[in-house]
Amino acid sequence: MRGALIALVLAAAAHAHDLAVLPRVAGEAVLVTANFGGTEPAAFCQVAVYSPAKADAEFQTGRTDARGRFAFLPDVGGQWRVIVDDEMGHRQEATIEWSGAGGSVSGASAQPPWQKALTGASLLLGLTGIWLWWRVRGQL
Repeated sequence: MRGALIALVLAAAAHAHDLAVLPRVAGEAVLVTANFGGTEPAAFCQVAVYSPAKADAEFQTGRTDARGRFAFLPDVGGQWRVIVDDEMGHRQEATIEWSGAGGSVSGASAQPPWQKALTGASLLLGLTGIWLWWRVRGQL
């Protein structure tokens, strides 16, 4: 029981530093917001934007501001890629489908919180089942 509690605390701590990249369309621009755990801004992270016209070359590079924001102006329609890297092991990617002003965002890379919680609970349940089987395997 104590081991499950420790695993739960460690999972919560790991989730607090999960990098989320949330792009949205703002007129003719795309605004990307990056944060850790949904609350702490990912300040001054490296950002690379890739155009659908030249997918192998960077269209724009830069850093997020103190609030974890970065903006760019797409010049052609198609699927744009944005990669945010905090240079400490957290890297996340998002895809923006651009068709002019009012484009749509698809493939945002952040998992919803309920999906992360379900994954963590499933992992804990599975590990608990293995541990219980190991304890009683000789008694069966």
